[in-house]
Parts: sequence; structure tokens; C-alpha cells
Amino acid sequence: MVNSAEERISLAFFYNPKSDLMIEPVKELLTTHNVSPLYPPRTFDHYRLYIRTKGPQGKSQLGESNKLNPQHDKM
Repeated sequence: MVNSAEERISLAFFYNPKSDLMIEPVKELLTTHNVSPLYPPRTFDHYRLYIRTKGPQGKSQLGESNKLNPQHDKM
């Protein structure tokens, strides 16, 4: 969890996972803290496609990449 009063370190948890792997928040963390996810789940392939075509753009890319994901409406 982010704490605005303290510094934090971010670490990568994966490197080139399977292309069809769904990337989404850990459900137990959402349930424990009674919050909804900020961004919908997506496959690693979909996320990688967005980064390669648009370039890294911080958090805005997570919401924007939904426009490239026709499968999102089916989830």
C-alpha cells in the first residue's frame, strides 16, 4: 500500500510472463481493504502491445490501454 508520508521502493515481480497471463491486482488485498481495482485486468500481451506502440506513459497507460483491448468488454 502507498504511504504518502514514507518513501517506497518498487520491485518488478515478473519478467516476460506468458503472453496470455492475466495481470490484475491480488484479490485478497482488494477484499481485505474493501476496495475496487483501479484498472481492469488485461493480458501481458495486451499490455506489452500498448507499451510498444505508445511508449511508457506512467499510470495513464493503464486506463488508456483499455481502448486497445476488445476482450475487456467480454470479461
